[in-house]
Amino acid sequence: MSNILYAGAARRIINPPLGTKRPGIRLFAEPLQAVESDLSATAVVLSNQASKVVIVGIDICTIFLPVALEIRRRIGEAVGTPASHVLINFNHTHSGPALPDYLPDSPGQMRLQRAYQDNLIGWLVETCVEADQSLQPARIGAGWGEAHIGIYRRETGPDGRDVLGEDPGVPIDSAVGVLRIDDLEGRTIATCFSYGCHTVTMGPRSSLVSSDFPGPARDLVEDSLGGLAVFLQACGGNVNPVHGIGYEVDCRDTKNRTGMILGAEVVKVAADIRTNLQRGTERRPMGVIPNILFWPWEPVDGDTCTWLGAVDEIIQLEFGELPPLEEAEAIRDEWKRKLARARAGDARNWEISVAMRFTDWAEKLVEAVHRGNPPLDTLIQAIRINDIVLASASVEAFFQTGLDVKARSPFEHTQFLGFSNGLVAYLPRAEDYPEGGWSVHERYAVPDLLVQSYSMPVAFRPDTEQTVVERVSNLIRQLA
Repeated sequence: MSNILYAGAARRIINPPLGTKRPGIRLFAEPLQAVESDLSATAVVLSNQASKVVIVGIDICTIFLPVALEIRRRIGEAVGTPASHVLINFNHTHSGPALPDYLPDSPGQMRLQRAYQDNLIGWLVETCVEADQSLQPARIGAGWGEAHIGIYRRETGPDGRDVLGEDPGVPIDSAVGVLRIDDLEGRTIATCFSYGCHTVTMGPRSSLVSSDFPGPARDLVEDSLGGLAVFLQACGGNVNPVHGIGYEVDCRDTKNRTGMILGAEVVKVAADIRTNLQRGTERRPMGVIPNILFWPWEPVDGDTCTWLGAVDEIIQLEFGELPPLEEAEAIRDEWKRKLARARAGDARNWEISVAMRFTDWAEKLVEAVHRGNPPLDTLIQAIRINDIVLASASVEAFFQTGLDVKARSPFEHTQFLGFSNGLVAYLPRAEDYPEGGWSVHERYAVPDLLVQSYSMPVAFRPDTEQTVVERVSNLIRQLA
């Protein structure tokens, strides 16, 4: 294995055709009408000639697992590395396009989404190839900061039930993980930074294509440091922006301010990471003056790559108890009638969208009963670069899950990312479930219990989140 690290970075604009719907049920369900800020895909390739990893950050809300697996395979083939060494992380902007697997829709809408997905796959492969072709000797450093742009979003209402709101009394994980990748002279090639928070500052009334707050954060980092900046969504499954989901039609000011707060913290941390110079081991006098001593900066030498590799694993998540077939079929038939009434009457667009989603869910509920409650495939992954680890899972992970994984890791700098390599579901913890358990007949206000948003038949078993934590931790230990 070579002891030299090589790095390259590239970016591609990935805007969808206007008129494409957004991924939403009650909110964010209207088609995109104009472009507020470009969506982009940014790829970083790291190599030591014997091994190669690819990190891709894309401004997309959701790509479902089978498609993401195919994208990783094609990227790996194009740059010459196993699919296990490819990380694709979604910033989860709700101001981007839905893809075909999100929800069955009209023939015209499905054509738009399929054409866009085909283009997207090609763009991602091209971006990674371009980054691979720009490899140059590099060094990498890591650091941590804090940004207080998120707030815990599960609130207890007056009736004691959970609602989607704000609870400032719950301290969230405000950590900003920063990776600085420089050439040998200390000039920035790429800055990767992670934070866990839903990207919804633009709000459901906007109907504009937008990268949301990661966009202005990246702009600030690139203007300050040079190179390309990659936002990596961490564990924001139960975190919303502290400024709220944008209520106004024009939410650009809030979006920009939120992004600048995050970007400024990244710049502060990255500016303190020196990859080419280090403080000297001995103080020295300035010229001939013997009693005024200074610490000189000295060039960094030695290996630039001590470890580069990745592992991944498909794990199966088990659902709770399903209803009897007769009950499931009754639920399906009722939602089919509701959808027909909504389409035939004067229902609003979001009401039709809700009926479409619940009908799709009810079909899958009946299918799951027929198939004997099969588990759900989920991908977990861990990448090690020297003594830096990026771990990930294809779920909307909660901040508490991220803290748990980081606490168990033997590596001092461990970032845990949700929203990666496909997205299959929210991953609530056992303590997030309602007393008495999840009910197939309840319409929950908090999205993590609204399994219909992913057309899951029922909720996961309550111990599922800890299973994911343990399996991810095992992957990390393999790299140790």
